[in-house]
Amino acid sequence: MKDKLLEKKHAELVRKKLSTLLLPHGFMRTKPSFYTRLYEDRIEFIKLQKLNNEYFKIYVGIRFLIDDFEAVALNGIQANGIKNEYPIWYNFRYHIDVETVNRCANQILLFVENEALPWFELWRNEDALFNRQDSPLKGELIPAYRLFKARDSSIDPDLIIQSKKLLGIKN
Repeated sequence: MKDKLLEKKHAELVRKKLSTLLLPHGFMRTKPSFYTRLYEDRIEFIKLQKLNNEYFKIYVGIRFLIDDFEAVALNGIQANGIKNEYPIWYNFRYHIDVETVNRCANQILLFVENEALPWFELWRNEDALFNRQDSPLKGELIPAYRLFKARDSSIDPDLIIQSKKLLGIKN
């Protein structure tokens, strides 16, 4: 029981450290496991999921403000630090000591800088956003997004409120 409490405490230390590390990239910790940055048309997010055995799985995604889906879709890249699908092996494991807490937070930052930031940048290109199969903008949202970008319509304020609420962004 004591070990589980220490594990939970150290997981929170990783999250707090990461919060500081992500600030220069414009991300704010808006929920215990979410770091977000808000744009006119979207919220880019990083989600940490604590798994058993003292490690995290990282999700990266985009919530478009025109989206009426009632949950946050995990529509981007992910990594768990165990199965390696990237050129660099990221280690998202920590133990109940300060050294591994710092290493874990820095490894997550490295993943964000090497993988997540370029992924976010790719989807700012409208050609990629509208035409690539792996686009986070899914079929039914494309017409509404095109209208919004053409300034023929605005985003329903209720959708903006819902999106912000889901990701813990205060007005």
